[in-house]
Amino acid sequence: MKSRADVMLETVRKAGALALSMSAQELEVHSKAVNDFVTQADAALEALIRREVLCAFPEDGFFGEEGGVTASRDGFQWVVDPIDGTVNYMNGFPGWTVSVAVQRDGVTECAAVYNPFFDELYHATREDGARLNGRRISATRLPLEHTVALVVPPHRFHDLLDSFWDDERKIYPLVSDTRSIGSAALSCCQVAAGRAGLYYEWGLHQYDIAAGLFIAQMAGCLVNTRARQDDMTDVAVFSSAYSGILDGVFFK
Repeated sequence: MKSRADVMLETVRKAGALALSMSAQELEVHSKAVNDFVTQADAALEALIRREVLCAFPEDGFFGEEGGVTASRDGFQWVVDPIDGTVNYMNGFPGWTVSVAVQRDGVTECAAVYNPFFDELYHATREDGARLNGRRISATRLPLEHTVALVVPPHRFHDLLDSFWDDERKIYPLVSDTRSIGSAALSCCQVAAGRAGLYYEWGLHQYDIAAGLFIAQMAGCLVNTRARQDDMTDVAVFSSAYSGILDGVFFK
């Protein structure tokens, strides 16, 4: 019998291939909320992932962005964002991913984030750490002032912009430059792979960040979070090399 980690890795690749094939079609775009969109590809990928997972592990639970929750009967829960970065996907911009985390009794045991456009598969287990296409990855040790920071304004919560700018002004002098790439999962993984020094964003759902945060932690990153209403979370992910430098910067 295949392990959950094996099924996870096979399934995100299948989902990624489906997303690429559907990207050539004319997409129907629907709005769920301010700057929160869904296409028929989001629904199709989640249906594929749900089918693959529950066929292999019918007692497991499933929490997907588009289809909601199927309760677990054995303590395992799959947390799925079929396309993290839907705005990127529907515009043909390459920064979107398939994001899957497997949790046992609420604790993540393994996770995968797949960027099909570049065929980059980030994955991690507690036993084997974090990897990119099978190669072990770790957070950067460069001086913070030499790194890029992924700082994402609250594009769905415009009333928070002024407060967020206050925090970004603290971050900007500490780094070389900032970016926003449009996928929370991918942003976490860029820090995990040492491509960015930190990632900072407000107002995320569990399915946005469950896989990416775990991969980042397994790569030696530190994670700070702040709970927000409606089960949303603010996150800061950064290399452990900067723990002293960044104390007091986030969520003040």
